[in-house]
Parts: sequence; structure tokens; C-alpha cells
Amino acid sequence: MIHMLKTIDVVAAIIERNGQILLAQRPAHADQPGMWEFAGGKVEPGETQAQALTRELQEELGIVAQPKCYIASHQREVSARLIHLHAWWVPHFSGEPTAHYHSQLRWCSPQEVLTFNLAPADIPLLEAFIAQRASLLSR
Repeated sequence: MIHMLKTIDVVAAIIERNGQILLAQRPAHADQPGMWEFAGGKVEPGETQAQALTRELQEELGIVAQPKCYIASHQREVSARLIHLHAWWVPHFSGEPTAHYHSQLRWCSPQEVLTFNLAPADIPLLEAFIAQRASLLSR
């Protein structure tokens, strides 16, 4: 008997402003407390990834944002579930990001992000973003 893992689609925003990207620290009550991540969350039934990201950024950060383009996906197994994480680049938004859910927020350069205690699933997404960044900026 093949045991199928429940698959959960999660979207993550690589929010960029003035060459810096926004990191959010996971709160004490969450999985991986204290680790840093890109803001985002689960895709609900009937939502596109972009719609889910727009909703999550409004809920978590209080900003109105439209993802500009897809960056990369990564999947990992977490407590008998398969988490499918999809990163999107968000170079434009309105409002000032505020930590409604996270314990704190930090702006830093893409290279600096690598020095943070980043959630493991976000590392390949960050690396894909750094690799694609020059071509993204020329769009």
C-alpha cells in the first residue's frame, strides 16, 4: 500500500525595496520559532498562488502587494505532509510592512540574508532569487 502524503501549497514573497529584501522572524508559537523566513502562507482552495500571496501579505504585514513574477519552488516533507513552497518576487507594494504575525521584520541585502538563521525551505528559494536577480531587474 502506497501512503500518499497530504500536499500543502504555500506561497512565499521575496519583497524587495531599494535593493533590500524583507525577512520576517517566526513567532514563538509557530513551527521553527525564531527562524527567519519570507512572509506568505497557505494557498486556500479556489485561490491562485498570486491571490493567496496578496491576501497573506495584507494579513501578515498590512501591505497591498501584487506579486510580479514567479521565482522558484521547493518541496520538503514536514511531519507527514508534503509542503510545496512557491516563491514570488514582489518589487512593488503600498503601505509600510508591520509585524502583525511575526515577532519582528528586517530589511537586508540578499547576501546578508544568508547570514540569518533562515528556515531551511527558504534557502533554495533565496539562492534561486540571487541567481535570477540581474535578469529580473532588467525586466
